[in-house]
Amino acid sequence: MTRDGARPRLTVDIGPLLEDQWTGISVFTRRLMGALEASGRVDLGFSVRLGRLDAAEVRETIRHGSGAFLRARLDRDGDAGRAPPDPAVPLLYPSVKSQPGIARREASTVHDMSTLVMPETHDERNVDHHLDPLRDELSTDETVFCVSEATRRALCDTFPWVAPRARLLMQYVDWPADFPSYDRNLPAVELGRYAVVIGTIEPRKNLDLLLRAMEHPSVASSDLGFVVIGRRGWLVDQALARLRPELARRVTFTGFVSEFVKYRLLKAAEFLILPSVYEGFGIPAVEAMSLGKPVLASLTSSFPEVIGNAGVFFDPFSVDEFAAGLKEISDARRAAELLPKALAQAASFSPGRMAAPVLDWLGA
Repeated sequence: MTRDGARPRLTVDIGPLLEDQWTGISVFTRRLMGALEASGRVDLGFSVRLGRLDAAEVRETIRHGSGAFLRARLDRDGDAGRAPPDPAVPLLYPSVKSQPGIARREASTVHDMSTLVMPETHDERNVDHHLDPLRDELSTDETVFCVSEATRRALCDTFPWVAPRARLLMQYVDWPADFPSYDRNLPAVELGRYAVVIGTIEPRKNLDLLLRAMEHPSVASSDLGFVVIGRRGWLVDQALARLRPELARRVTFTGFVSEFVKYRLLKAAEFLILPSVYEGFGIPAVEAMSLGKPVLASLTSSFPEVIGNAGVFFDPFSVDEFAAGLKEISDARRAAELLPKALAQAASFSPGRMAAPVLDWLGA
């Protein structure tokens, strides 16, 4: 509360919610707004494309679970009739800024530094953005939120002057309350024994390791299948070309799926595989753990801090280590040992934990 007892005001830029299909930063934005509203300690306003939005428009967008309708309305009506954000009210960007210096107090969120840490795995346009524009965006930030300690370290290594203002902002999982009942009333998922891999299929996600490991004797002799969830990304065809036709029966590519379908696939899986070489946070790990599923993950970037003792780790460049980890986590006794650890680790990420650093920044 402020000195006069009123709740502090905050404007949230909801640009990521304009996406048609919500994954990654779009879901992060929705969860952040939910966490702040649930706190009851801040008066939220909203903006997009440098213009204010009514709360009713934002809530309607969240009900749709897609930004298509709002984006079409904005494109139709234009920006002329919408007032700009109040510069006296702190402005929070759940991702990068559309334009620095709009408000007197600003904060933005850094999700991933892989464009600078591993530029060879990204499109040149993304790398170019993080060379100079990111520095300009950060320069007007009073606070820079980072989604993991690994991301914070990478950011501060690149821009040491940001260190005093960088703090963690870690998200949580909020499956809709009606998902379990919907799931119980549908036929069981019939895919046999399988593990799930989640993420846009691109080089950094390291799907190539899984495909090469399928020829390893211990993996080839297993009856475990693999369900790969995610949109096709950069250079995906090159990665898929390595999959020999006789192995195709073991791998299912779903493309983008709804949150409910993802929930069902995770719930029926034996475990989650995250072979990424670099990840800013790795929300699929928390989603899987919230359903009692252990995680087989690369020993890199944010995974150790997010997964903790609820997983099995491997060198993301070693087929042998991946195969050994797969064998370990496939053992029923090991899986039973990891189940309660997975639930406990997922529960440590909560709306209150996500809202806390923002409220602290505001003095709420």
